[in-house]
Amino acid sequence: MVNRNSIIEKVKALLAKTTENGCTEEEELAALAKVRAWIDAHEITDDELQLSQEEKAILHDESEADARDPHKIKWQLANAVERYCNARIYRDRSKAGLTFAGLKSDIEFARWLLDHLADFVHEALFEFLLDCLAPEGNERKQEIRGFVIGCTERISARMTEMCDQSKTERTTNGKALVVIKDQAIEDLLKAEGICLGSARASRAAFSQRARVAGRSAGDRANFGKPVSGAHAVLRLGKN
Repeated sequence: MVNRNSIIEKVKALLAKTTENGCTEEEELAALAKVRAWIDAHEITDDELQLSQEEKAILHDESEADARDPHKIKWQLANAVERYCNARIYRDRSKAGLTFAGLKSDIEFARWLLDHLADFVHEALFEFLLDCLAPEGNERKQEIRGFVIGCTERISARMTEMCDQSKTERTTNGKALVVIKDQAIEDLLKAEGICLGSARASRAAFSQRARVAGRSAGDRANFGKPVSGAHAVLRLGKN
């Protein structure tokens, strides 16, 4: 029989592996992947981990370098990513990039996943543009816009399906943990005076043909999991 207390102590030790404590970003992400696997495999709750104040719900703003999103790819993926990672992702007009709200480990996971998804879309867009005959100017911009919309729509839809399936399979402890996290985020937003709306910016004209091509590319994205666990880190690739 596995010693539960020993596992919980291992998880606590892994949570301490942060860049602030001298670890590299790669080491921190690897530790978070193991944390998620342990938590999911043994249904460990926040109460058992006795999370410190630093590890409760926090806000994180993207850096100027991370904030660059010329085709609004990350923004169009944000809804699906925040649901999958149990965090909130929104825009503050007074800041350049995205703001994340949630537990530190969930925010780190959301940032990682959003960056990797955006990299996949950028690579697919590059391949699409190699064969795109639209001339420079508004017509080509509509092709780019349509492809990005289609690709992010399809990836988001597939992630939503995964979330719905996970929700139906979630255990009682798993559901309780989600409620605890959601409440922690709501308390934080309320304390900060932040009220989030559901409206997204309206879309400019785009190519429907490119949208179809984008959806096809998004359908080919492979969501492989390098570690076990219901919420393990996703690895993107193409078939």
